[in-house]
Amino acid sequence: MLQSTFYRRGETRTVGSDDWPGLIATGGYAAIIFDCDGTLVNSGEGHFRALQAAVNAQGASMDRAWYNARTGLDRKSTLDAFAQTISGDFDVSRAITQSIEAFQSVVHCVSAIPETVDLLRGLDAVFGRAVVTNAEKPVAEASLGAIDVLSCIDHLVTFSDGLPPKPAPDMFRLAAAKLDVSCTRVLVFEDSPQGVAAALAADMDVVLLLFDHVSDGR
Repeated sequence: MLQSTFYRRGETRTVGSDDWPGLIATGGYAAIIFDCDGTLVNSGEGHFRALQAAVNAQGASMDRAWYNARTGLDRKSTLDAFAQTISGDFDVSRAITQSIEAFQSVVHCVSAIPETVDLLRGLDAVFGRAVVTNAEKPVAEASLGAIDVLSCIDHLVTFSDGLPPKPAPDMFRLAAAKLDVSCTRVLVFEDSPQGVAAALAADMDVVLLLFDHVSDGR
């Protein structure tokens, strides 16, 4: 059983994955929104390899511990921060493009997180279902396609939609609008502090997944 923390309008309590269906059934929700990386998929290895390939192309190297300390950030913020750590020129735009392209070749590293994927697949059709992620659309589609859940969601909102990334609430609000539901009737599943902050700022309830390993959420 996967442990998690449930946040609802000032209430905070620990719940297990076995409790999730009960939360959904009794919470008055109209829609369930999932983060992608670190929530539905284990993708940290794939993202690190893709970023490493992109920075290597410019003669640099990204430390794994440095990357792990910044998971949850969008790609541009990660690479902007990386550029500040090295001497000489570093083309962030080029690295963004190359890392997105490189991810397609390492998507085989992606695996499903069973508890959340089973929940998504088992949701009653009465609930709207969306994924909101700081990843770009082609990256998110590749990850979700690798675990065969694209057909399980109604809407995919990504960094490619041109809104501020999490922890800003904008992408969650867009997803609620696409689902045609009030933000207060949405339950979000997340694995990162940025995602929790964004969902709470959007007036949504949140389940934060608790892992022993480092989050690779976006």
